[in-house]
Amino acid sequence: MIAQAKKRSKQGFTLIELLVVIAIIAVLIALLLPAVQQAREAARRTQCKNNLKQQGLALMNYESTHKVFPPARIDLGPTPAYYQSSWTQMILPYIDQAPLYQAYNFNLTWSDPANLGVTTAVIPAFLCPSAPAQRNIPPAGTVDAVGNPYPTGKPYGFCDYGSMNSVRPAYFLSNGLPVPPVSIATNTASPAKKGKYEWDGGLKKFAATPIAAITDGMSNTMMCVEDGGRPQIYMLAKATSGTTADGWGWADIQSGYSLDGATADASIVGKADCTIPSGPCTLTTAAAPYPINMTNDSEMYAFHVGGGHVLMCDGSVRFISANIAASTLAAIATRNAGDIAGEF
Repeated sequence: MIAQAKKRSKQGFTLIELLVVIAIIAVLIALLLPAVQQAREAARRTQCKNNLKQQGLALMNYESTHKVFPPARIDLGPTPAYYQSSWTQMILPYIDQAPLYQAYNFNLTWSDPANLGVTTAVIPAFLCPSAPAQRNIPPAGTVDAVGNPYPTGKPYGFCDYGSMNSVRPAYFLSNGLPVPPVSIATNTASPAKKGKYEWDGGLKKFAATPIAAITDGMSNTMMCVEDGGRPQIYMLAKATSGTTADGWGWADIQSGYSLDGATADASIVGKADCTIPSGPCTLTTAAAPYPINMTNDSEMYAFHVGGGHVLMCDGSVRFISANIAASTLAAIATRNAGDIAGEF
């Protein structure tokens, strides 16, 4: 009997026992994988928030030095050589990128071949780790919306953030919101759009913004927002085969946003235009049911579940819900419209 017991003890696991153990391990792995993915996304989301904090500190340091926030962009052309830059170039010394700042030729267009050594550089502070690393880019040699040719070889350095420049009449009208007074609007949005109204955001186009001009409050006004994944166009969390015409390079002077509002039809990206606040408008469909994370084609868009990060003028970073009310978003996108958002 002793010999038989020893013989049985050497037989090991039965097939059924082995299958039970494998099944238990599979269940444990299935339970752990979502937790691991959530932990990784939490880390990426934290890094994205820190990127905006770093940009906020840089903008605050710029303001401390120059007593104003930088223009979202400056364009003094066109001539054979002219000053053209954006807030991203202006804060380079304050995000530990002084060599790039010194190498950038401000007397040329940002897309000039002489600046490619700078504009093709990858700057971690301008990249959200939750956004895709591999992206479709426009074919080299083609030109963007304003005639700048895309470089051959290495593309421009990506940027997943942009300045909040203004809110356009189309956003208010398509969302059924009251239009702010014309007296506080800017009617020189660009040389090509003179006479069209926009209500300024935290970083105004073509002119610096003193803190005193942010009358809605520093903590109630957005300065920078997420717009990840460009130049590849994403709609409703799905990649498309299309690419944006401009604004995807960190040095691009059009890497900022005038809030139009995405439309309810995902095939139309809300580029409605109004010459005066009461019309006429080229709106073809109503506003989307949610004002952010509809499309990344020059609209607020993040790859975080439920919303995205925004940098406020006081340097704080807030995570706002994708279901934020259109009126609340308009209130925190404008700097002097008198529409205080309250809690959001």
